[in-house]
Amino acid sequence: MTALFSPFKGYFKLCFSSIIALSTLACSSGSSEQNTLTSATLSNPNIARIYFNEGQTSTEYTLHVWNTEACSGYQSDDTEWNYGLEPAGRDPDYGLYWDIPIEADASCVNFTPHSFDPTYQTSHLKLIFAKSPSAGAKVGYVFKDTNRVFYTPSKTLPKSSIALQGAKAHWITPSLILLPIETDQAQLVIAPKGGMSVNEQEDLIEGASITLALVETNEDSWKQQYPHLATQFKAYQIQHKESEHSIDHLIRGQIWVASYNQGDKDANNLSKLQSVTRVQTASLLDALYAEQTKDLQFGAVFNSETNTTAFRVWAPTAQQVKLIPFNQQMQADTPILMRRDYASGSWFVEYANLGHGDFYHYQVTLFHPSSAKIETVSVTDPYSLSLSTNSQHSQVVDLNHPRLKPAGWDELRAPIAQKNPASFIIYETHVRDFSALDLSTIEAHRGKYLAFTDNNSLPVKHLKSLSRRGASHLHLLPVFDIATINEEITEIADINQPFKTLCQTNPQLLRHADFSLYCESSLTGIQVLQQLKNKDSSTTPLVQELTGIIANNDSYNWGYDPFHYSTPEGSYATSANGMQRILEFRTMVAAIKSDIKMNVVMDVVYNHTHAAGLADKSVLDKIVPNYYHRLHPTTGEVEQSTCCANTAPERAMMEKLITDSILVWTKDYKIDAFRWDLMGHHPRSQILASLDAAKAINPDVYFYGEGWDFGEVANDKMFKQASQLNLYGTGIGSFSDRMRDAVRGGSPFDQSTQLRASQGFGNGAFVYPNEQNAVSETQAKHLADLVRLGMAGNLRDYPMQDSQNRSITGAELNYNNQPAGYAKDAWETINYVEKHDNQTLWDNLQYKAPFDADLNTRIRMHTVSLATVMYGQNVVFHHMGSELLRSKSMQRDSYNSGDWYNKVDFTKQSNNWNIGLPSADKDKSNWQTIESIYENTQGKVELSTRDMIKMERYFKEMMEIRASSPLFTLGDGREIIQRVKFHNTGSKQIPGLIIMSIDNRAPFENIDSERQRLLIVINARNDLQTINQLDMSQFKLHRYHQQLGPFSLSQGTELIDNIAIIPAWTAAIFEQR
Repeated sequence: MTALFSPFKGYFKLCFSSIIALSTLACSSGSSEQNTLTSATLSNPNIARIYFNEGQTSTEYTLHVWNTEACSGYQSDDTEWNYGLEPAGRDPDYGLYWDIPIEADASCVNFTPHSFDPTYQTSHLKLIFAKSPSAGAKVGYVFKDTNRVFYTPSKTLPKSSIALQGAKAHWITPSLILLPIETDQAQLVIAPKGGMSVNEQEDLIEGASITLALVETNEDSWKQQYPHLATQFKAYQIQHKESEHSIDHLIRGQIWVASYNQGDKDANNLSKLQSVTRVQTASLLDALYAEQTKDLQFGAVFNSETNTTAFRVWAPTAQQVKLIPFNQQMQADTPILMRRDYASGSWFVEYANLGHGDFYHYQVTLFHPSSAKIETVSVTDPYSLSLSTNSQHSQVVDLNHPRLKPAGWDELRAPIAQKNPASFIIYETHVRDFSALDLSTIEAHRGKYLAFTDNNSLPVKHLKSLSRRGASHLHLLPVFDIATINEEITEIADINQPFKTLCQTNPQLLRHADFSLYCESSLTGIQVLQQLKNKDSSTTPLVQELTGIIANNDSYNWGYDPFHYSTPEGSYATSANGMQRILEFRTMVAAIKSDIKMNVVMDVVYNHTHAAGLADKSVLDKIVPNYYHRLHPTTGEVEQSTCCANTAPERAMMEKLITDSILVWTKDYKIDAFRWDLMGHHPRSQILASLDAAKAINPDVYFYGEGWDFGEVANDKMFKQASQLNLYGTGIGSFSDRMRDAVRGGSPFDQSTQLRASQGFGNGAFVYPNEQNAVSETQAKHLADLVRLGMAGNLRDYPMQDSQNRSITGAELNYNNQPAGYAKDAWETINYVEKHDNQTLWDNLQYKAPFDADLNTRIRMHTVSLATVMYGQNVVFHHMGSELLRSKSMQRDSYNSGDWYNKVDFTKQSNNWNIGLPSADKDKSNWQTIESIYENTQGKVELSTRDMIKMERYFKEMMEIRASSPLFTLGDGREIIQRVKFHNTGSKQIPGLIIMSIDNRAPFENIDSERQRLLIVINARNDLQTINQLDMSQFKLHRYHQQLGPFSLSQGTELIDNIAIIPAWTAAIFEQR
């Protein structure tokens, strides 16, 4: 008898040589050498081996083995729990192992590894011999803290491929679901209360209480509605009986699709689970409820006659919704249970004790995919018409209440007719830019809606002077409820306040070596920045660093961060809490229309929200998860190509929310036109539907927007977009990047030296090259062709001779491998060379112009660039301050750069040039180029008040000339094609010279009794040009030019012996009377 000490128990194990049959119990010291017996041992048909990888532990384990009727492979009596089999050894790679004697004809053996101190056990496991990949071998691998037997050797726990992956299933109708084309068999599995999980050890789904079979079908009519899914998905019919499980009930739970592989069977001859994915149900919700919601009114609708409020919220996947009233101290009162309308998926209650001025929330209980569990969320109303400070609570409001209407509100009308949008001159502004730092504005009104009512302020006087000369529309950057401006005044600090206040709001300043010394000073933030700008450089870029620190705790943001779509922003009101914002917004609109005499444009941003999921500032996605936002077709993540959480306007209820919101602004706030942010992310059909609805209130309402074609929807991948080319014939305007890039040079995405190399028509391309001399004559002539087409309304069908002597249409002119011309009529094109995005025109000009260009040349370059827009047939769009040579100190994107970079000085003391390097996040790569420009242009860029006055005079002169004749604003594409011609075209054109004529002679209808023809000449060259190609004998210099004499932009222009002489960098208009 031989006795060996076993390391697995604190006693001796006796091995008897006579027990040869039980060779699995060979004595072992646990050394790695023991595993040399593996080959011989495992070839024994009566031996099964179990490896147990216990990890880094000294715990002693034993193995409980037993037989059942279904699995009776153990060649002995069942072990007792307290006296199981001891390990036969330890493998350095796979851990402890047991060799178990089995019956010759056995198919499996039951076992459970466990320990006593500490107490641990796996589930009852089963080694199924047929699963072993090696013929004859019966080996299983188990890992601590798992409950699965693996059959392939592995040193570490294998990762299951069956983990929940993405959201690759699309439930589109009650009976149809789309799955990836590689799917074999599938089931729809549902847990009404949530709680499903994937057992990665057993490859099975746990927690599902409803399973519905899916059967593949050849049905393909869905492909037309979902073209982005057509090639990668196929349809399955859902085997469902409404009598057993109502769809309305199923959609409220956790929903997965389990896919199986028919060719891969388990021991019980069942198809193996292959994958598990979440289900996207937005299309199903549309199929179930869209028709029934069309005529419903959502939100809090106050009835002044009955003094009751009807609340309705669309929450079809909710399990319960309650209305939570709040008192004036914002304390929640007793919840009120809302009733489910099964037909529409909405929840409704009418309540008499919650009326005008009262605050409320919705409390929604639902399964939320973001947390994969049942959540109860308290959320504001997506249809809110008024809100508390920082949008914490929705407020019931009667928008017809007399206290919410400024004097004369009901009688207020638009001062400018909108029958011909081509006649518009749109002037883009931002509420804070307009007045935040203006000392002539009443202090309480600075940066507020009410600043537009201060008739004695310089900003208002400036607007009035522009209005008198033709500016027709005031475009307001976002003024709906914004998520990124703190409305609690005690928590913000702006640069016009004491610097010590900035330090209190931004504790980081107290710890900053360069800024902390100012925290106890008497200086304001502006005064500190003025000191810092004098030593600002790329090695010490302190201005942008300071503005970056305070950016998130000041009052500034452009506002492209929607929170609630139908409520005015509170930070622009003198009080953000409640209805004051409504009254002051309306007061602003009334002042703009009645006093300033301009129509009002509102910037709307329905293409995204600031947040989604369960985030604090998420609204829509808390109420109907994964519906209002566009999801990636396989990952299920919210798309973010816009910047943030993309919405899905292709969904019926998102379209309804948008349209209902537009109606609020059109009817209740008297907005005359809407600028749509990233309109190309919207379906064309939705934009047209919203336009039709708005026209029912105001037949002349005008829509325009950004028709850019990019992102997950690009090239009509998901639907026909409201993009540039698709808007032909709709009457909806889109911003044209064609003429913008041709005039400015390059593209908005240029960086560093490319910014300087890419000169444009308006700053010397080829004709006055900078040191990089990067634009060829051929390229310059093509840029001029783009300008010509732009000035002709950018019409798709406009006939022209291009720089290669080809007779082409506008659509055949190339712009970055796209058709340059795309509009039917001129009002479908918004031409511009500057707006809030990207560098200002003045800053862009400094990137491009040769270093030796003097200040006067630079100002005239700026003016000539604006002239291409002002004298074109298109809708005219200008950014506030362009007429004052506005600079943002080379900032490319000033959306959150505060009042410092975004200031417009109506005193004309400064245009904000070189007040600090722009922010590092967008412009650091440009700093070296900017500093080179600073160094090489000293004395050639810095402006005086006289320079700004001169530029303003040029701007007003161009507006007055445009307004002098309807020939500048033909609008109708057919009229433009017939009347507008260009000269100096073809391959022999003089680069940088535009000559455009507009004809009013017979046989054309006489639309200008004072003029037979107009001739527009733009000399964007650094030399004088003689125009002798035309009979000029009947033309005279426009009378406004003559009246201004030496102060006119056309100064130096002459007509001598039928020849026109045009000075360098001049835009001159001639008229045949």
